Amino acid sequence: MHPSMERAFQASGNMSPTELGLAIDESPQNITNWSKRGISKGGAIKISKIFGVDSNWVLTGEKAANAKMNNYEKSNATISSMAVEVYEDGDPVPDGYVAIDYYEDVYVSGGNGYLNLEKPSDRKMLFPIDLVRECNVKPDTTKVIHVRGESMFPKLKDGQAISIDMSATTIFDGEIYAFQVGDDTKIKYLSNWNDEGKGGFKAVSANPDKTQYPDEYYSPQRIESESIFVIGQYWWKQVVKRIRR
Repeated sequence: MHPSMERAFQASGNMSPTELGLAIDESPQNITNWSKRGISKGGAIKISKIFGVDSNWVLTGEKAANAKMNNYEKSNATISSMAVEVYEDGDPVPDGYVAIDYYEDVYVSGGNGYLNLEKPSDRKMLFPIDLVRECNVKPDTTKVIHVRGESMFPKLKDGQAISIDMSATTIFDGEIYAFQVGDDTKIKYLSNWNDEGKGGFKAVSANPDKTQYPDEYYSPQRIESESIFVIGQYWWKQVVKRIRR
């Protein structure tokens, strides 16, 4: 396989060729051709946008001098080689780690999830403190929850553990946030949307199926009338791979 495609698959979390093609909206034939000859510049840009890595790195293996990797993407690469452990409240926290609330029964896109985040959890996840500092995360306001559904696939997978910082609620275009709409706790890419007045936002799913997962628009009037609010910004995901049988 061409090295550039090895990096593309690595960025995707080692998807299958079929999954990668669906994720970046490319034909199986293109994926096959790129695997032999190398990914195109346009393909590398798609990988960059969807999976948050540097397109130059995908193409050449070298990171551009002015490129910036998103903190949460860097954390995912780092965390895969570090121990993230679950422990019970009251157990001693090892040196070099910090304990973050872990809610194994709370799901984004699962309804009423936010209500369960208002009180501390008896279970915690241990994260390397250097990683938490590097990613500008506040442990006291950070939670680990789970994803439900396919709306953010392939970026986030059904059942995957993720972490959000509830102190980070200001919307920066293109970042991923958990937010509350009535009884529904959602997670999407958010961007500022002011077509119907300043203070609105647009929510976009990672899943390329726009028929099932259309873009959502929230005007200031709707936000106020339905008490819609941002819960926190996503920064970490547990890297997992489903066994194929």
